[in-house]
Amino acid sequence: MPTPEADAEWLLRHVLDCSRAQLFLSSERELSEVDQQAVAALVERRAGREPLQLLLGTVGFRELILEVRPGVFVPRPETELLAGEAIARCPGGGLVVEPCTGSGAVACAVAHAVRSATVVATDLDPAAVALARANAARCKIDVDVRQGDLLEPVPFARRGMVDVLVANPPYLAEGELAALDPEVTQWDPPGALVAGPTGHEVTDRLISLAPAWLEAGGWLLLEVDEQRASEVARRCVQAGLVEGSVLPDLAGRDRIVRARRPVLTRWSA
Repeated sequence: MPTPEADAEWLLRHVLDCSRAQLFLSSERELSEVDQQAVAALVERRAGREPLQLLLGTVGFRELILEVRPGVFVPRPETELLAGEAIARCPGGGLVVEPCTGSGAVACAVAHAVRSATVVATDLDPAAVALARANAARCKIDVDVRQGDLLEPVPFARRGMVDVLVANPPYLAEGELAALDPEVTQWDPPGALVAGPTGHEVTDRLISLAPAWLEAGGWLLLEVDEQRASEVARRCVQAGLVEGSVLPDLAGRDRIVRARRPVLTRWSA
């Protein structure tokens, strides 16, 4: 395993915390036989490369603790940067739309940080929609989660009014999935990972939608893989967006593409 000691500590704490909650035990106690069996079962599952987050049932994302479920993409720490970019660019009372929301991590983080914002999240997968709604309720925040493809579920009256369009969409090519870790290939849904033959299919669609849906000066923020980041930024500019740029993630890899709709200036004679 890549991080065996850290994983073992998380699993041990999880079992102890569950026991304390169920039996109202103090923090100073030894593992019971039942606890030992529970730890052993979790260790065996982790050794089979089941993601740690699914074994724990939750994941920390910025200031939030979110539920995770099998069959829905598990949010990663690097996506916290994407959420931070969306928060920084969301004006008070602004409108943020997140297609491909998955667990709802980014949408919930934005709604939690900018309480006055209107946040709409969409996903094609009913399981993802159910989990995103559950996470919004868990965090006691207001996120309008809708089922459907990209921006199709968003009310048409919102067209041209979006301040931030943010997404961590599928961005892999069909032939790239097999090379990833078992935690990804065996547990994350392929539909949340693979965009199509080139990997640009979903980002291209979002880029083409952005000029019509964004408010003047509004931002498009996309998380992509580092091999495609510069090309995605170039395609944003080709589509009529401006200030296309690439930001590194926490590991220094180019992962966040940002661009905005131009602000038209009226020149007086």
